[in-house]
Amino acid sequence: GAPPPALHSSQDMLAWKREYNIRQREADWKRRQEESLTQKQVAWQIERCERENRLQSSREARRREELEKRVYHRHVDVDRKYKERCRNVEIERRNNAWEEKENSKLVAMHQDAKEAAHTRAESLAANKARHCEELRQAAAERAERRRRQEELDAKREANIKRREAERQAKAAEEAQKLKEDAIAKSNMIVTEFTDRAVSADPLVLALAPRQR
Repeated sequence: GAPPPALHSSQDMLAWKREYNIRQREADWKRRQEESLTQKQVAWQIERCERENRLQSSREARRREELEKRVYHRHVDVDRKYKERCRNVEIERRNNAWEEKENSKLVAMHQDAKEAAHTRAESLAANKARHCEELRQAAAERAERRRRQEELDAKREANIKRREAERQAKAAEEAQKLKEDAIAKSNMIVTEFTDRAVSADPLVLALAPRQR
């Protein structure tokens, strides 16, 4: 476009931009109109050529249709045979894959069952051994407790017998002492009584010097 004229203010600048945009939109509209007209002309020319060629190709179309029918039927037959062969191959492949998968599954199941049985047997053996060890340990502990209890009972019985013997000995000693004390007291009473009787009897006192 032409260069902008001398602008003296911002309003001049805005006016020039609006005018420029208007001219630009008009130019774009004219260009689109020309392109649309050109496209219509090209389409009209194509349609005319097609119409001219349509009559020329109609006869060839009939011959080509017959040929295409024969080719189509041949192709259909070949395609049918090919698809049937592919289907049979796919069925055989799937059957083989299924058999292989099932065989692998059976082998895996057998291996898993074998490992599970082995693990279960080991676990049962370990549990049995642990149970036997627990029983042996419990029996040993019971025997040890019984032995300790018997020792305690024996010591307790010995202490009871010792204390009973000591008690009986002490009781006998006390009884003997009481007996001796009783005898001594009885002798003392007899002596005192005799002394009092002698000192109180005149006959005895008279005979006493003679006896001396």
